[in-house]
Amino acid sequence: MRRSITINGQEIFYELTRKRVRNMNLRIRHDGTIAVSANTRVPQYEIDRFLTEKSDFILKGLNKTYERMSNAARPTEYADGETVNVFGEKCEIRLLQGARPKVIYEYPVVTLIVKDPSSADERRRTYERWKKKLLKEKILEMCEYYYPRFEEKGVERPKEIKFRTMTSRWGCCRPTLGILTFNYNLFEVPEECTAYVVVHEFAHFIHADHSTRFYREVERVMPDYRPRRKLLNEY
Repeated sequence: MRRSITINGQEIFYELTRKRVRNMNLRIRHDGTIAVSANTRVPQYEIDRFLTEKSDFILKGLNKTYERMSNAARPTEYADGETVNVFGEKCEIRLLQGARPKVIYEYPVVTLIVKDPSSADERRRTYERWKKKLLKEKILEMCEYYYPRFEEKGVERPKEIKFRTMTSRWGCCRPTLGILTFNYNLFEVPEECTAYVVVHEFAHFIHADHSTRFYREVERVMPDYRPRRKLLNEY
């Protein structure tokens, strides 16, 4: 059930679920939507009072979510003037017409050259092709840089390094198959965060879990992994 409440003059929408729970629960989802659960016997005015008491938590949580979503600016229209992130740096798309589709990147401008500027599909394909190529080069370079630190611990060179778009992981390691997989969306995060993901996944060749021993191995190679991980969580 979709409902709303006014907090500090701002109308806040939330999804209310009635079920057999002892206490009212409030959750701000990853995408900024708000979920509330309450017992079927709890009157609406009690739910409204509960949300009013949690107003600071709600507003801070929403602001943090919107800031995180802004940090990971990703093109939707691939249009002139659109803001995008290139390795954590805010940039702007400049759309031009040309005989050969390509991208020219000179911070803070990403010049997107296409045959038909009115074609959203051509704009998307040209940008995404450039993005994926640039990210692959960056990560493969990082893998070459960090691998010797794991080779000295007996880790064999990965048999395959793959790339794909993932919704809930930045990377994935399959130790028994010798495969590393990285998320194309790492293109939007700072390079120091991407380096952390590379080290994190390599460490899984030694420890498949996220135990204390695992993070000790990550820290051996990257002593400052904690602030890098914290920054990554903002994306």
